[in-house]
Amino acid sequence: MAKWKIALETFLKAWQDKEEVVGALVCGSYITGNPSERSDIDVHIILADNVGWRERGNRVIDGFLIEYFANPPSQIRGYFQDDFKKRRTMSMVQFKTGRILFDYTGIIKDLKFEAEEWLEEKYNTMNETVLEIKKYELWDALDNLKDCYEQDRMDFSFTYHNSLANLFLVYCQFLNLETIPFYQIYAYLEDPIYLQKYSKSAFPDEDFREIFMRAMHEDNAEKMMASYEAVVEYVLIQMGGFHIDGWHIKSPIES
Repeated sequence: MAKWKIALETFLKAWQDKEEVVGALVCGSYITGNPSERSDIDVHIILADNVGWRERGNRVIDGFLIEYFANPPSQIRGYFQDDFKKRRTMSMVQFKTGRILFDYTGIIKDLKFEAEEWLEEKYNTMNETVLEIKKYELWDALDNLKDCYEQDRMDFSFTYHNSLANLFLVYCQFLNLETIPFYQIYAYLEDPIYLQKYSKSAFPDEDFREIFMRAMHEDNAEKMMASYEAVVEYVLIQMGGFHIDGWHIKSPIES
């Protein structure tokens, strides 16, 4: 038996026979494949419906870090809903791709089915007011980066990469895509194995992907500035165009 499985079995001994525990699921890289030396073992402990508490923690067993989440089904469903509102898929993907360790009541099978249903849901399209505000934000970020570059500031590289990450987020929102964590953006755009592991479709705009990846690879300040401007201009065209002179929005006041 693999060493990580032995560590997992040792961990489960403290949970499996508890009266309030009805199931367990393991997920993450040890299940989906290609774990690194820093990969932890993610375990969902499912509690009975009438349990009024939840617990999250970490244990190190035989050198393996086990991250566990103990929740009743209602809390898991709350995580699905909250993740969808925030355009995240982490909780749903964990249940979809996870492996059932034991399932006394069949609830994990139900949760896996519900997770897949959530993953098929579509996000709301940006309304016109939000669209215009996002376009202005992209123009403003470009203007701020130009100022940083022209002043030869020490934080140019820091500002550049943060601006790239935010631009990617905005464009994903415009395309009705999920939010990708910044530390996974490169793998999302470049690594087919990542797409398979995390149940994701390839990025739908190949032209954007190419110019964005070029921008990520630049390390010369002048070329970085030119690359960032090119990506912003491309995105603004896709979003309907933008001109700062005369730009305005009118919307109802918030009650």
